[in-house]
Amino acid sequence: MMNVGPEKKDVYEDLNPHDTYFFKIGAHGLVCFHGRNYSIKQRLTAEQTSKLVSDSSFYRISTNCYVNLFKISEIRDNVVMFRDETHGIKTIHVPRRNLEQIKRLLPDAGSQRASEINQVV
Repeated sequence: MMNVGPEKKDVYEDLNPHDTYFFKIGAHGLVCFHGRNYSIKQRLTAEQTSKLVSDSSFYRISTNCYVNLFKISEIRDNVVMFRDETHGIKTIHVPRRNLEQIKRLLPDAGSQRASEINQVV
């Protein structure tokens, strides 16, 4: 009898953009995805990049940087925080003019989470 452990997902092979915290678009279709414990660069076609930036899950905070609204855990001052119990906190600076729009677009995961974010800011 052979015991087989659970099959682990390889983030580098099976990257799902919706699992990332934010991504940055570089030159020649190079996109850098930042997640809880990784930064992965992938070359995407113009069509793939266009589809990604038009996805309502992502909000543009600068010319080439988009944050995943569903992964935001807190907003403090001008910093958006993505919290993970195992890997800690990853942060990104957001221009002040974009903060109010991000707050309005945050997925309503319950009135408690929305009030916590508003209290912190």
